[in-house]
Amino acid sequence: MVQHIEIPAEAGPSQIRWRGPESSNRLDCETGVLLRATLSPVFQQATSWTALRRKLARKGFGLGFHQGRLVLTDRQSGERICSCKYLGHPLRALSDRLGRAKVLASTDGRGRGTLLA
Repeated sequence: MVQHIEIPAEAGPSQIRWRGPESSNRLDCETGVLLRATLSPVFQQATSWTALRRKLARKGFGLGFHQGRLVLTDRQSGERICSCKYLGHPLRALSDRLGRAKVLASTDGRGRGTLLA
């Protein structure tokens, strides 16, 4: 006999806010493992940059560039979370599979950019 336990939904945001890079630019290992486990199928199943961005957006994430590296961002705040290389999906491997990324570079000289497609 299988028992089902109902957990009441709590009011409030469904996702935590990511801390900005000013306090720390390193994730703890548990968070890193959870992000890899959750997002690896998204990265692996994407057939284009647009599809990857769309699927990440559904989970509350985005992509951007910081100091010339492809990074995962919090979609709501825009905060940088970690590099995609840290998640096991470096830019070179993604570019080989999805094609060249179209990026709008910032003019502030900090190596930031916005992934367009």
